Amino acid sequence: MRRTIPSTMALICFEAAARYQNFTQAAQDVSLTQSAVSRQINLLEELLEQKLFERIRQRVKLTDAGQHYLLQIQPLLETLEIATIRMPEFQAMSGGINIGTYPTLGSRWLLEHLMNFSTEFPNINTNTITYLDNKQFDHNMIDIGIVQGDPPWPGCRHDYLMSEELAAVISPKLLDNQAISEKTLSSYRLLQHTTRPQSWDIWCQSSDVKKPNPQNTLYFSQFEMIIEATISGHGIAILPVILIERELADQRLTLAHPHIAKPESAYYLISPSAKANTKKVLAFRDWLLSQTRP
Repeated sequence: MRRTIPSTMALICFEAAARYQNFTQAAQDVSLTQSAVSRQINLLEELLEQKLFERIRQRVKLTDAGQHYLLQIQPLLETLEIATIRMPEFQAMSGGINIGTYPTLGSRWLLEHLMNFSTEFPNINTNTITYLDNKQFDHNMIDIGIVQGDPPWPGCRHDYLMSEELAAVISPKLLDNQAISEKTLSSYRLLQHTTRPQSWDIWCQSSDVKKPNPQNTLYFSQFEMIIEATISGHGIAILPVILIERELADQRLTLAHPHIAKPESAYYLISPSAKANTKKVLAFRDWLLSQTRP
C-alpha cells in the first residue's frame, strides 16, 4: 500500500514560505526559483485538498488549515533534520552518548564508572539523563540506560547488569546499643520510596519477618532523601545495599536486621533498538558489563 506522504521538497518549500510569508524569499532560502516553490506548494495543496495560503498582492498568508498543518509538520522536519545530521555519527567512536540512570544510583554508583570510562574512551562524551521511574525512560533522548525491574522492555535490547540486595537499615543513634527485634520494628516510622512500594513486602517475605505496622510512614521520590532521613534518625528503611555501602562502612547506618533480601528483579542495561548497535553505545555497553562481571 502506497503511503500518503508528500515529498520532502514540498514540505521544505511550504515551511519556508510560511516562515517568510513570501514565495520569493522562500525560494532564495531553499535555492529554487519562485515558480518552482509555487509549483511545489500547489502540488501539496492538491494532495491535502486544502488551501494553505491566501495570496495577497506580493505576499502570502497562511490559512487556518495552513497554520494547523505547519504546527504538525515542523517537529517532524526538525526530527528528520537531526536524524540526518547525526547519521554520520552512527559508526563513529567519537561524539556523545546520552546515558539514563536513576538520580541516586547515578551519583553513588555510576559516577565513578563514568569517570573511568572517560579515561579509557576520551573521544566519547557522556551526558547523563535522570528519571525517577522506568516510565520516564525516553527512547528519543536516551541512547543507553540502567533500569531496575524485570524484562522485557519493548523496543529495547536488554543486558543483565547486576543483582540487587535489599537491607533494613537504621541510624545507630536510634538503637542506643540495643538490638532491634521483630516486635520493636513497628515502633519506628517507616521510610518508603514512592516508586518502590513493594520493598518492605519483598524484604519481609524473604526473611519471614512480619511486616511492621507503624503509626505513620514517610514517602520520598528519591533514595537520596530516604538515606539522609534514615541517617538523621527519622525512621527505618529498606534500601539497596549498593547505594549505602559508604554509610554502612562508616557506621552512619547499621543493619536493623541481619537478613539481606535478594529479589528476582535486578538491574539491567537497556538501549532502544534503533541505537543499540551504534559503535559508541556498544563500546559503553561492553565496557560497563565488563566492570560488573567477574
